[in-house]
Amino acid sequence: MVVISSCDVYNTMRFGALPKQNDYSHFPQRKIENQSPVFNFIKPNKDYGLGKLIGLTNKSLNPSNVELDSFVKLHNTISFLIIRNDTILYEKYNGKYADTSLVSSFSMVKPMVSTLIGIAVEEGKIKSVDNPIIDYLPELKNKPGFDKITIKNLLQHTSGIKFSDQEFNIVSDNAEFYWGHDLRKEITGLTIKTTPNMEFHYSSANTQLLALIIERVTGKSVSKYLETKIWKPLGMEAPAYWSLDKQGEDGMEKAFCCLQARAIDFAKFGRLYLNKGSWEGNQIVSKDWVEYSTHSDPSNNNRHYYNNNWGIGPVKYDSFYAVGLYGQYLYLYPEKNIQIIRFGDSELSYNPNYWQDIFIQIMDQLNELK
Repeated sequence: MVVISSCDVYNTMRFGALPKQNDYSHFPQRKIENQSPVFNFIKPNKDYGLGKLIGLTNKSLNPSNVELDSFVKLHNTISFLIIRNDTILYEKYNGKYADTSLVSSFSMVKPMVSTLIGIAVEEGKIKSVDNPIIDYLPELKNKPGFDKITIKNLLQHTSGIKFSDQEFNIVSDNAEFYWGHDLRKEITGLTIKTTPNMEFHYSSANTQLLALIIERVTGKSVSKYLETKIWKPLGMEAPAYWSLDKQGEDGMEKAFCCLQARAIDFAKFGRLYLNKGSWEGNQIVSKDWVEYSTHSDPSNNNRHYYNNNWGIGPVKYDSFYAVGLYGQYLYLYPEKNIQIIRFGDSELSYNPNYWQDIFIQIMDQLNELK
């Protein structure tokens, strides 16, 4: 049973139980520095007019075609980009948001955490994802069942750890992780529901444990490791900020969510994966890690549509995506070197399958445009 402290109840009443884009202003932050040279996507030398040319249909919402310009305003969309072959074909921001605004990732950050695990494996800091997690987190050795959990189980959400991830319920484990102020204590309180490899159960606890492993094997915060291995090498346009559970050196990143950055910098992470882990001639994360992470592995009761925190799209497109609450999306289509980046704010009608259908419609129409 989750126990919500009086302070956390106060916070959820004051700030609202439902997560919102601007929640990060209520949390301590750890800054992730960028550095020169900045990588810039290509600004087009002509107006492709996609806002009028692309029409989108969804029976549950719009019985007839709606122009892309109109569509991006629906469902509290705050930023929407389409990039093909490193050229920005479409870029739209709504309300107070602009190209320099910070947007919050929610769970869209989870593949970044998995990528850091892949880098740590390549560097020899982690021997194998098949290692038991207690090899790296000895404080969990005496907790029943944790000795059988591997790093791969955390990556695939087949750990068997008991965790309720109902983001709209203020007494869920996920709400305690999100609004609470002592993630290390929460981690030590985790218990087992089933033995590993018995079932797929999406859980933010798995990703938070991956972040703790990164801390242990690198001797750095997960923010600093991200800065060193991804943010600076990829020439990000601006610093990012990762929300912490509390102030101070012991503050821990809410690694299952809550990385704030410019939308265009999330697109650079997408470009890294479109290029098989290579960036301007440097192999940032191994090609094998990228290939495995972005394709199905239904073994050991893992889901065929989800692997290493990446969603796996239809076989026809060989697409994959990072997804977060309220339709935060980094949707990647390698065959045509296309990525679609979408951020939005709280929307109760949020439906991941709805957005995937929309992105596929966009990709189909882009294939007809020169």
